[in-house]
Amino acid sequence: MNYIFELTIGEAFLAFAGLGVVFFLAGYLVIYFLGAEARRDPSSIPIAVIVSIVATAWALSLGFAAADIWTVNADADKATSQERSAISRLLATASPGVLDAPELQKAVTLYRQAVIEDEWGRLSNVMPAASVERALVDIRREVFRLARQDLPGALASQLVQDFDELQDARNLRLAAGTTSVDTYKWYLVMALTILTSIVIGLIHADREKSGRRALIVYAITASVSLWILAIHANPYQGVGKIDSSMLYTVSRHKAPKPVETPAP
Repeated sequence: MNYIFELTIGEAFLAFAGLGVVFFLAGYLVIYFLGAEARRDPSSIPIAVIVSIVATAWALSLGFAAADIWTVNADADKATSQERSAISRLLATASPGVLDAPELQKAVTLYRQAVIEDEWGRLSNVMPAASVERALVDIRREVFRLARQDLPGALASQLVQDFDELQDARNLRLAAGTTSVDTYKWYLVMALTILTSIVIGLIHADREKSGRRALIVYAITASVSLWILAIHANPYQGVGKIDSSMLYTVSRHKAPKPVETPAP
């Protein structure tokens, strides 16, 4: 499933179109193999209400998956905004007009670069990067060094708070990336999707033509629904991904990154 999340919108559409064929065949094979027996003995066909039981379970699992996806995307947006805000405040505090702390400014700048290149770009926010951990250690060292100096209490407190918020936002971002690739809910949805196709085939075993039509409608509905969810499943990959440029700008879409020169 992780591979499907990384596909383009067209490639994902083709993948789920193929799954739609699988869903259709799962039900049609039931009609094909049980059709003769169903026509000889109509009492062997399950009553139609059985499909509503399985289809309801399928619809609920699909709804739960959709709710998880929208929640994870909202959490990822919130985490990125908070991280960008914390970075901006730390850089502003370290600027020459405030603390004039070039080492802190350099450490925060390197932290952002490490997040974009390693944690976000290479690891897709599914696990922490060692380079980001090292950058956090450098920031922590500078924050504690500055806090021990003769700073106004409010300024020292704000500096420590901004650093804490930076760590919290990073943890939330990584949590959103890890949650988004949990494949167990997708296995449940897929299993219930195929099971619903089989049940549709069972109740139409004596009516091949109407069974084909019902399966076509269901296969299209299921594959399109799953396709729409899949292209939004991971907030950091695929079509609707949050771009790493959000650490520079409030726009979710990709924007040019400003050129930064770390303080010497």
